[in-house]
Amino acid sequence: MGLTVAEIRKLIADEGIAPESADIVSQGTLFTPDGEPVEYALHHGWDPVKAYLCDKTWGVFTVQMLHFIKNQNYDEATLHKVLSEVQIDDHHWDWLAKTLHYNSEEYDWFYVMAEGYPQGACLIYHPKPSCISSGDIFYVEYLAAAPWNRTNPMRNRAIRGVATELMRYAVNYGRNHLKLRYGFSLHAIQRAMPYYQDLGMVRHVPADKEKLFYFEMPEDLAQKLVVA
Repeated sequence: MGLTVAEIRKLIADEGIAPESADIVSQGTLFTPDGEPVEYALHHGWDPVKAYLCDKTWGVFTVQMLHFIKNQNYDEATLHKVLSEVQIDDHHWDWLAKTLHYNSEEYDWFYVMAEGYPQGACLIYHPKPSCISSGDIFYVEYLAAAPWNRTNPMRNRAIRGVATELMRYAVNYGRNHLKLRYGFSLHAIQRAMPYYQDLGMVRHVPADKEKLFYFEMPEDLAQKLVVA
């Protein structure tokens, strides 16, 4: 009988197992909102330790942020505004459990690592038929930037562009390694819709799920994303 998720989580913590470092496929520079450079490495591969670090470090930050909000004694209107701006809809995601579940050849994991921590994570599934055109693309199962890289009331965002960099590499990988055409699709919650609309993604209502809205990136815009 294999280990449970809880047992694997405890094993990683107790043994101090380090994340895989031989799976770096790209390196570069991202920037803080003030324009300060941050060197990063983009990793491609299945790695429970990176997933564990997402759960641990992102979870700690989210709890600290919620305590911060509670301790500010905001009036009702301000509290409503603050809560409408923070992005914690994915706080319940268990990245380690997802990693152990999605471990087959039709899935690919990507991570942006910087300053010793996961700054963003992405899981894609392939192939997926396009709903707006011909050919196969990939589907984004999960995509998230670390909570300190999002708008929050506790401190300035740390790094800009993490999610976009993950998508840029995934599009390039889909085309050059998986031999898919340029493009990808996903389901978005309502709060995230403006982000994907700003990217130029197209709604396809027939593919919506309950409270999740289907978007697809057209081929020409996906190709431009790679070379941006």
